Parts: sequence; structure tokens; C-alpha cells
Amino acid sequence: MGELNKKAAKALVRYLPEKWCRAYFDAKCKNFMIDNNFTESFNSWIVEARQNPIIKMLEEIRVKVMNMLRKHEAEVKSWKNVFSLRAMHLFDDYKVIAQRCKVEFNGGCGYEVTEGVDKHTINIDLKRWSCRVWDLSGIPCPHAIKVFTHKKVDPIAEIHWWYSMDAYLKVYKQKIKPVRGENFWKIETHHAMEPPSLPKMAGRPKMNRTREKDEAKNRQGAW
Repeated sequence: MGELNKKAAKALVRYLPEKWCRAYFDAKCKNFMIDNNFTESFNSWIVEARQNPIIKMLEEIRVKVMNMLRKHEAEVKSWKNVFSLRAMHLFDDYKVIAQRCKVEFNGGCGYEVTEGVDKHTINIDLKRWSCRVWDLSGIPCPHAIKVFTHKKVDPIAEIHWWYSMDAYLKVYKQKIKPVRGENFWKIETHHAMEPPSLPKMAGRPKMNRTREKDEAKNRQGAW
């Protein structure tokens, strides 16, 4: 990167590699994305609500989230498989790649999988894959699928539980409760919000207002 753009490389090394390099990612979250599309998508989703005053904005976001959770829960209940559609699509793509791989077994727990000109080592007992795709995504990579096929084990059972219908339904189990209209809201007098006090500026206060650049000054005398 330094050869392409020295400023970009210098700016990048200021951040910990765990924040932007997949080789250092924590595998607990089962997500190997390195972009910020999630927050950008959310900001775009609430862009209309953000034009409103604070209370109305929060109310619109609350209703949008409540409806979204309901729709997503209904969608999950309509799944044909145990795992999510995204997980199954990625798994099916990996199965196609696995057919082109070649596996070598050391007789213990070690495997060597060749994919084109690349080779990856696998420890089946420790579930350690040199490509780290399975570790980061939670979905068996093509090399893992090839190994499980060699062992006569169904690789679909190795998809992480977080992609299962049960996991998704637990996410949507907690509901956002309906809220009555603003006329029914309880007003707490001791929580009243007052405008901030104006700080006293140094120097003599100005008596005349600040005029715009194109605003004419008061004319004295006759026209």
C-alpha cells in the first residue's frame, strides 16, 4: 500500500490491525466484513425521520423498528431450511468450489487441502483452518467441506448456530411495546428541560445587531 499511496498507508497504521485486517479479526462475532455498510444503511433508512424535531424523529424510528422486527420474524418463520437463506447460499457456493479441491490425510487429525495453486492445512480436532474463512464466518469453507466429505460427515451440521432459525427467533423474541399518544404521556415536573443559560462573554456587550453583507445601512438625511 505504501507504494501506491504513502499517505493512506501512514493513516492506516495508526489503527490497530484488529480493526481492518482479517488476519487479526476476532472470530467470536462470525463476521468477516471490513466495511461500514451497516451504519451507512441505517442512516439512509432513517434519513426522512432525521428531518423532524427530536421527539417526532424518535417516534418515527421506534415505529419503523417495531414494524421491521415483526416482518423479519415472520420471514424467519417461513424458512424452508434450518439455517438462513444467506448462509445456505454461501454454503452452496462453497460446495461447488470444494468439488475442485483435493484432500490429503495424515492418518491422524491433520489434512492438507489443495485448491488450484494454493494449499491449506486443517486440524479437524482443533477446528483450525489456515484460510480462517470458517473461523471468521461460521460457515464451513470449501476446504472444510472437502474434509468433511472425505470423513463421510455432513458439513451442513457444522454451520454455526448463530445462523439457525432458533437463533434468529431469539433475536426477535423481545418486542417493542406500543406507546400511547403524546397527550397521554406523563409529565415529570422535576425532569423539566430548561434551555441552557447564556454564558457571559468577555468585553463590552454589543448594542447593535450584526447586519448581513448585502444589507444597506440606515440612511441619514434626505433622499
